[in-house]
Amino acid sequence: MHLPTCALLLGSAVALLGCSDAGGGAGDDGGVGDDGGVADDGGSGDGAAVVPGTPGCGQPSAIATRAWVSTPLDVGGSPRTYFVRLPDGYDPARRYPIVYQLHGCSSAPARENNNVPVENASGTDAIHVRGRAAADCWDTAVAGVDVAYFDAMRTAVEAQWCVDPARRFVTGYSSGSFMAHRLACIRGDLLRGVATIAGGQGGSSCAGPVAALLIHDADDTTVNISASQQARDNHLMRNTCAASPTTPTDHPPCVAYGGCAAGLPVVWCQTAGQNHARQDALAAPIFWDFLSTLPARTP
Repeated sequence: MHLPTCALLLGSAVALLGCSDAGGGAGDDGGVGDDGGVADDGGSGDGAAVVPGTPGCGQPSAIATRAWVSTPLDVGGSPRTYFVRLPDGYDPARRYPIVYQLHGCSSAPARENNNVPVENASGTDAIHVRGRAAADCWDTAVAGVDVAYFDAMRTAVEAQWCVDPARRFVTGYSSGSFMAHRLACIRGDLLRGVATIAGGQGGSSCAGPVAALLIHDADDTTVNISASQQARDNHLMRNTCAASPTTPTDHPPCVAYGGCAAGLPVVWCQTAGQNHARQDALAAPIFWDFLSTLPARTP
Protein backbone atom coordinates (compact mmCIF):
# COMPACT_ATOMS: atom_id res chain seq x y z
CA MET A 1 0.00 0.00 0.00
CA HIS A 2 1.37 3.39 -0.92
CA LEU A 3 1.41 5.85 1.98
CA PRO A 4 0.99 9.59 1.34
CA THR A 5 3.89 11.90 1.91
CA CYS A 6 3.63 14.24 4.90
CA ALA A 7 3.38 17.85 3.84
CA LEU A 8 4.93 20.40 6.15
CA LEU A 9 3.28 23.77 5.77
CA LEU A 10 5.44 26.18 7.72
CA GLY A 11 3.78 29.30 9.03
CA SER A 12 0.26 28.03 8.51
CA ALA A 13 -2.35 27.56 11.17
CA VAL A 14 -1.93 23.82 10.84
CA ALA A 15 1.70 23.05 10.21
CA LEU A 16 1.50 19.33 9.59
CA LEU A 17 -1.20 17.77 7.45
CA GLY A 18 -1.82 14.62 5.50
CA CYS A 19 0.32 12.37 7.68
CA SER A 20 -0.82 8.91 8.72
CA ASP A 21 1.60 7.21 11.10
CA ALA A 22 1.09 3.49 11.19
CA GLY A 23 3.76 3.00 13.84
CA GLY A 24 4.97 -0.49 13.22
CA GLY A 25 7.14 -0.54 16.35
CA ALA A 26 7.51 -3.19 18.97
CA GLY A 27 4.69 -1.76 21.06
CA ASP A 28 4.72 -0.28 24.56
CA ASP A 29 6.36 -3.26 26.23
CA GLY A 30 9.62 -3.21 24.29
CA GLY A 31 12.78 -1.79 25.73
CA VAL A 32 15.81 -2.63 27.77
CA GLY A 33 14.52 -3.01 31.29
CA ASP A 34 14.70 -0.92 34.43
CA ASP A 35 18.39 -0.72 35.18
CA GLY A 36 19.25 2.58 33.48
CA GLY A 37 21.34 4.81 35.72
CA VAL A 38 21.22 8.55 36.19
CA ALA A 39 22.54 10.31 39.25
CA ASP A 40 19.83 12.07 41.23
CA ASP A 41 21.78 15.08 42.44
CA GLY A 42 20.88 17.18 39.42
CA GLY A 43 24.34 18.64 39.15
CA SER A 44 27.08 18.32 36.58
CA GLY A 45 29.49 16.69 38.99
CA ASP A 46 32.24 19.24 38.36
CA GLY A 47 31.41 21.84 40.98
CA ALA A 48 29.25 23.92 38.63
CA ALA A 49 26.22 25.75 39.96
CA VAL A 50 23.11 23.58 40.25
CA VAL A 51 19.78 24.57 38.74
CA PRO A 52 17.09 24.52 41.47
CA GLY A 53 14.27 22.00 41.27
CA THR A 54 10.77 22.88 40.11
CA PRO A 55 7.89 23.96 42.39
CA GLY A 56 6.71 20.34 42.54
CA CYS A 57 9.72 19.31 44.60
CA GLY A 58 8.58 18.41 48.09
CA GLN A 59 4.95 18.01 47.00
CA PRO A 60 3.41 14.62 47.90
CA SER A 61 2.03 12.53 45.05
CA ALA A 62 -0.92 10.17 45.27
CA ILE A 63 -0.87 8.78 41.73
CA ALA A 64 0.28 5.29 40.79
CA THR A 65 3.82 4.69 39.63
CA ARG A 66 4.81 2.79 36.46
CA ALA A 67 1.41 3.60 34.94
CA TRP A 68 0.24 6.29 32.55
CA VAL A 69 -2.09 8.50 34.56
CA SER A 70 -4.47 10.76 32.62
CA THR A 71 -4.55 14.34 33.87
CA PRO A 72 -6.92 17.11 32.71
CA LEU A 73 -5.51 20.47 31.67
CA ASP A 74 -7.17 23.76 30.79
CA VAL A 75 -5.40 25.67 28.01
CA GLY A 76 -6.95 29.07 27.48
CA GLY A 77 -10.41 27.73 28.21
CA SER A 78 -9.99 24.59 26.09
CA PRO A 79 -10.00 21.22 27.89
CA ARG A 80 -6.95 19.11 27.10
CA THR A 81 -5.34 16.00 28.59
CA TYR A 82 -1.81 14.80 29.27
CA PHE A 83 -0.41 11.56 30.72
CA VAL A 84 2.20 11.22 33.47
CA ARG A 85 4.26 8.14 34.30
CA LEU A 86 6.19 8.29 37.55
CA PRO A 87 8.99 5.79 38.17
CA ASP A 88 8.91 3.16 40.89
CA GLY A 89 9.94 4.62 44.22
CA TYR A 90 9.16 8.18 43.14
CA ASP A 91 10.72 10.51 45.70
CA PRO A 92 9.36 14.10 45.81
CA ALA A 93 12.69 15.25 47.23
CA ARG A 94 14.65 13.97 44.22
CA ARG A 95 14.98 16.10 41.09
CA TYR A 96 14.23 13.79 38.16
CA PRO A 97 15.08 14.20 34.50
CA ILE A 98 11.84 14.55 32.57
CA VAL A 99 11.03 13.27 29.09
CA TYR A 100 8.13 14.82 27.20
CA GLN A 101 6.99 12.31 24.54
CA LEU A 102 5.22 13.55 21.41
CA HIS A 103 3.27 11.00 19.37
CA GLY A 104 3.00 10.38 15.66
CA CYS A 105 -0.18 11.15 13.72
CA SER A 106 -3.05 8.90 14.65
CA SER A 107 -6.84 8.97 14.52
CA ALA A 108 -7.05 6.62 17.51
CA PRO A 109 -8.61 8.04 20.69
CA ALA A 110 -5.44 7.06 22.58
CA ARG A 111 -3.09 8.48 19.96
CA GLU A 112 -0.63 9.41 22.71
CA ASN A 113 0.43 5.75 22.71
CA ASN A 114 1.98 6.10 19.25
CA ASN A 115 5.33 6.84 20.87
CA VAL A 116 8.74 5.23 21.24
CA PRO A 117 8.51 3.68 24.76
CA VAL A 118 11.55 5.42 26.23
CA GLU A 119 10.19 4.74 29.71
CA ASN A 120 11.14 1.07 29.33
CA ALA A 121 14.78 2.09 29.10
CA SER A 122 14.92 4.76 31.82
CA GLY A 123 13.79 2.53 34.68
CA THR A 124 13.52 4.42 37.97
CA ASP A 125 15.51 7.41 36.76
CA ALA A 126 13.03 9.67 34.95
CA ILE A 127 9.53 11.07 34.87
CA HIS A 128 7.79 10.67 31.51
CA VAL A 129 4.93 12.73 30.13
CA ARG A 130 2.94 12.01 27.00
CA GLY A 131 1.09 14.82 25.35
CA ARG A 132 -1.97 14.46 23.13
CA ALA A 133 -2.27 16.75 20.12
CA ALA A 134 -5.48 18.70 19.61
CA ALA A 135 -5.96 16.91 16.27
CA ASP A 136 -4.58 13.69 14.79
CA CYS A 137 -1.22 15.40 14.14
CA TRP A 138 0.65 18.13 15.98
CA ASP A 139 0.15 21.76 15.03
CA THR A 140 3.72 23.09 14.97
CA ALA A 141 2.82 26.74 14.27
CA VAL A 142 4.53 28.95 16.84
CA ALA A 143 1.25 30.64 17.74
CA GLY A 144 -0.76 27.42 17.33
CA VAL A 145 -2.82 25.52 19.86
CA ASP A 146 -0.24 22.81 20.50
CA VAL A 147 2.69 25.07 21.37
CA ALA A 148 0.41 26.77 23.91
CA TYR A 149 -0.59 23.31 25.14
CA PHE A 150 3.03 22.22 25.60
CA ASP A 151 3.78 25.35 27.61
CA ALA A 152 0.74 24.83 29.84
CA MET A 153 1.50 21.12 30.23
CA ARG A 154 5.11 21.77 31.23
CA THR A 155 4.05 24.35 33.81
CA ALA A 156 1.38 22.08 35.30
CA VAL A 157 3.58 18.97 35.42
CA GLU A 158 6.54 20.74 36.97
CA ALA A 159 4.35 22.42 39.59
CA GLN A 160 3.14 19.02 40.79
CA TRP A 161 6.17 16.73 40.50
CA CYS A 162 9.86 17.18 41.26
CA VAL A 163 11.73 17.84 38.02
CA ASP A 164 15.31 18.82 37.27
CA PRO A 165 14.94 21.69 34.79
CA ALA A 166 18.59 21.24 33.81
CA ARG A 167 17.63 17.84 32.34
CA ARG A 168 14.42 18.50 30.45
CA PHE A 169 14.09 16.42 27.26
CA VAL A 170 11.66 15.97 24.37
CA THR A 171 11.28 12.88 22.18
CA GLY A 172 9.11 12.51 19.11
CA TYR A 173 7.98 10.13 16.39
CA SER A 174 7.01 11.41 12.92
CA SER A 175 4.57 14.29 13.50
CA GLY A 176 5.89 14.38 17.07
CA SER A 177 9.40 14.74 15.66
CA PHE A 178 8.39 17.84 13.72
CA MET A 179 6.90 19.23 16.94
CA ALA A 180 9.96 18.25 18.98
CA HIS A 181 12.32 20.11 16.67
CA ARG A 182 10.02 23.13 16.62
CA LEU A 183 10.18 23.20 20.43
CA ALA A 184 13.94 22.62 20.35
CA CYS A 185 14.15 25.95 18.52
CA ILE A 186 11.54 28.17 20.14
CA ARG A 187 12.03 26.68 23.62
CA GLY A 188 15.72 25.96 23.23
CA ASP A 189 16.44 27.92 26.39
CA LEU A 190 14.35 25.43 28.39
CA LEU A 191 15.31 22.10 26.83
CA ARG A 192 18.53 20.15 27.27
CA GLY A 193 18.15 17.61 24.49
CA VAL A 194 15.88 16.16 21.83
CA ALA A 195 15.69 12.65 20.34
CA THR A 196 13.46 11.85 17.36
CA ILE A 197 12.63 9.31 14.70
CA ALA A 198 11.16 9.89 11.24
CA GLY A 199 10.67 13.61 11.09
CA GLY A 200 12.08 17.04 11.71
CA GLN A 201 12.32 20.64 10.66
CA GLY A 202 14.82 23.43 10.91
CA GLY A 203 14.40 26.67 12.74
CA SER A 204 15.58 30.26 12.77
CA SER A 205 16.06 32.83 15.51
CA CYS A 206 16.08 29.96 18.02
CA ALA A 207 16.05 30.58 21.77
CA GLY A 208 19.12 28.41 22.27
CA PRO A 209 20.92 25.25 21.10
CA VAL A 210 20.09 21.75 22.34
CA ALA A 211 21.76 18.37 21.99
CA ALA A 212 20.09 16.28 19.29
CA LEU A 213 19.81 12.67 18.16
CA LEU A 214 17.89 11.87 14.99
CA ILE A 215 16.90 8.50 13.48
CA HIS A 216 15.42 8.19 10.01
CA ASP A 217 15.05 5.33 7.56
CA ALA A 218 16.37 5.84 4.05
CA ASP A 219 13.37 3.91 2.66
CA ASP A 220 10.69 5.91 4.49
CA THR A 221 7.88 6.63 2.01
CA THR A 222 5.71 8.55 4.51
CA VAL A 223 8.17 11.22 5.61
CA ASN A 224 11.15 11.65 3.32
CA ILE A 225 14.52 11.42 5.04
CA SER A 226 15.28 14.96 3.86
CA ALA A 227 13.04 16.27 6.68
CA SER A 228 15.34 14.84 9.36
CA GLN A 229 18.41 15.83 7.37
CA GLN A 230 17.21 19.43 7.40
CA ALA A 231 16.69 19.31 11.16
CA ARG A 232 20.09 17.65 11.64
CA ASP A 233 21.86 20.30 9.59
CA ASN A 234 20.13 23.02 11.56
CA HIS A 235 21.37 21.52 14.84
CA LEU A 236 24.87 21.15 13.38
CA MET A 237 24.93 24.84 12.59
CA ARG A 238 23.51 25.92 15.95
CA ASN A 239 25.87 23.63 17.89
CA THR A 240 28.91 24.66 15.79
CA CYS A 241 29.59 21.05 14.74
CA ALA A 242 31.72 19.88 11.83
CA ALA A 243 29.90 19.20 8.58
CA SER A 244 30.82 15.48 8.47
CA PRO A 245 30.38 12.77 11.11
CA THR A 246 33.66 11.46 12.45
CA THR A 247 32.93 9.04 15.29
CA PRO A 248 30.97 5.76 15.26
CA THR A 249 28.89 5.28 18.40
CA ASP A 250 28.15 2.22 20.54
CA HIS A 251 24.81 1.97 18.72
CA PRO A 252 25.31 1.24 15.01
CA PRO A 253 24.35 2.72 12.62
CA CYS A 254 24.55 5.93 14.66
CA VAL A 255 27.45 8.33 14.14
CA ALA A 256 28.41 11.43 16.11
CA TYR A 257 29.56 14.68 14.56
CA GLY A 258 32.83 16.25 15.64
CA GLY A 259 33.59 19.77 16.71
CA CYS A 260 30.29 20.40 18.49
CA ALA A 261 30.16 22.89 21.34
CA ALA A 262 30.71 21.36 24.76
CA GLY A 263 27.67 19.41 25.93
CA LEU A 264 25.83 19.85 22.62
CA PRO A 265 26.43 16.66 20.61
CA VAL A 266 24.57 15.84 17.42
CA VAL A 267 24.09 12.15 16.54
CA TRP A 268 22.69 10.85 13.24
CA CYS A 269 21.25 7.34 12.79
CA GLN A 270 20.29 6.33 9.25
CA THR A 271 18.60 2.96 8.94
CA ALA A 272 17.38 1.02 5.90
CA GLY A 273 14.47 -1.28 5.11
CA GLN A 274 12.26 -0.10 8.00
CA ASN A 275 10.09 2.39 6.09
CA HIS A 276 8.13 4.48 8.60
CA ALA A 277 8.24 2.09 11.56
CA ARG A 278 8.96 3.48 15.02
CA GLN A 279 11.79 0.96 15.40
CA ASP A 280 11.17 0.75 19.16
CA ALA A 281 13.82 -1.90 19.81
CA LEU A 282 16.44 0.41 18.33
CA ALA A 283 15.06 3.81 19.27
CA ALA A 284 14.07 3.37 22.93
CA PRO A 285 17.49 2.39 24.28
CA ILE A 286 19.34 4.78 21.98
CA PHE A 287 17.10 7.68 22.95
CA TRP A 288 17.67 7.12 26.66
CA ASP A 289 21.37 6.33 26.36
CA PHE A 290 21.87 9.63 24.53
CA LEU A 291 19.70 11.80 26.76
CA SER A 292 20.79 10.33 30.10
CA THR A 293 24.48 10.89 29.43
CA LEU A 294 24.11 14.61 28.64
CA PRO A 295 25.61 16.78 31.38
CA ALA A 296 23.09 18.91 33.23
CA ARG A 297 22.50 22.38 31.87
CA THR A 298 24.13 25.03 34.04
CA PRO A 299 22.37 28.30 35.00
